Amino acid sequence: MHIKKITLRIAAMLSCGLLLGGRVSAWTESLYQLPSNTELSAKAAIVVNLGANEQEDTVLFELNAHSKRSPAALVRFMVGLTAIEIIREKGLDIDKVTGKYTSTQFNLITGSQLATVQMSYINQEEWTIRDLLSISTIQTAADACVTLATTLAGSNEEFVNKMNSLATEIGCKNTSFSNVTGLDSPNQYTTAADLYKIIRYGMNYPEFEPLFSATQYTINPIKGGIPRSYGSTNDMMRRSTPYYYAPMAFGKTGFTDEAGRCLASVARDSGYEYLCVVLGASDTDSQGERGVFYKETKTLYVWAFNNFTYETLLKKNEPIATVKVNLAWNKDKVSLIPKESFSTIAIKGLDLSTIVKRPVGVPESIDAPVKKGQVLGKVQLIIQTDQVIGEVELVASESIERSEVLDVWSKILSFLTSPWFYVGLGLLLLLLIGYIILNIVHNRKRRRNRMKRINKYR
Repeated sequence: MHIKKITLRIAAMLSCGLLLGGRVSAWTESLYQLPSNTELSAKAAIVVNLGANEQEDTVLFELNAHSKRSPAALVRFMVGLTAIEIIREKGLDIDKVTGKYTSTQFNLITGSQLATVQMSYINQEEWTIRDLLSISTIQTAADACVTLATTLAGSNEEFVNKMNSLATEIGCKNTSFSNVTGLDSPNQYTTAADLYKIIRYGMNYPEFEPLFSATQYTINPIKGGIPRSYGSTNDMMRRSTPYYYAPMAFGKTGFTDEAGRCLASVARDSGYEYLCVVLGASDTDSQGERGVFYKETKTLYVWAFNNFTYETLLKKNEPIATVKVNLAWNKDKVSLIPKESFSTIAIKGLDLSTIVKRPVGVPESIDAPVKKGQVLGKVQLIIQTDQVIGEVELVASESIERSEVLDVWSKILSFLTSPWFYVGLGLLLLLLIGYIILNIVHNRKRRRNRMKRINKYR
């Protein structure tokens, strides 16, 4: 996933009603001020409008989005993504391939006080890959997660190596993993911006979202255990909790003393889709009430859903500029129009007249023939005098044929004004002068010879 970055820092865009996104060459890094009465305890956060693909995503808000923080159980997004890639690569049947919880896996988490689903290492409890993966993602189940990693990669260390390689491939700049459980470690960190990249990449796989959208899952051990059910740790997905938020499509919570309360999720409503990451939120608010990270996540979603809308800022056939056309008999210019329409997420009530459409890279003139759709520059959409919010290629609105007569005449004129013409003319003059000089010398010689003959016969 490669997304073009144009840093944009505008302090009070909500109050002045300016544009907040781009499409064709969308920026992916912005900072906007939330309403003045909004307070966040989170140490880092990001809100992204999700377009049709990664290139059309728009960051609406970020708070320390590139600062490194412990991910806690949000590491499971990368665990799930890595597992999917290994399963696909090996062609595994997740309902037939199984993994055992042994003393080796037990020793990886013993004494850590990590949450588990009480797998029995004494009985070497055996689960299918589906059960291991599903419980690892909706629960903070360290025992299931280390068993999953060992089963798929041969060891937890090798699985973590694959996680780090995949993070680099995705484009994460400030991410490192040292375990699959979410345990705090100096080499276990990520950022809100990198978590966005990981989740967005994972959404390319149809298997990814269901892992984090289930509200309950029942496991049925193959051996060594009994069937049991577990609910999601994400209360915003569960109708029975006071934090339930209907638009939320999927998400994952995380907590350690170092990481604080964390939640990364995606919400959908009325055709709009947003991704929100909240890291390091407080455990309780000033009144001592819990669920602060749920409330702050909801606040950011409500802000996004209520304040932004899609706008078409540039129509496909809208004339933007003209270019002089040479060598055409009945046409002396061609109009340039956008190659495609430009739509973006924008503040509601945006005054479209405030957007400047500036042609760039457009030639002063062009020789015929011109083909309809031929790229002849770009148009930049600009706000605040110099803030480029996106650009679209400009193309010729029609085809224009070349006049052969004008083409021949142009070539003649071109030759007559070329350096080679003057070099040839100079050589011709030199030859002419040389001929004249030789002729003069020859005539003088002839006269001398004639005079000698005359004198001889006198």
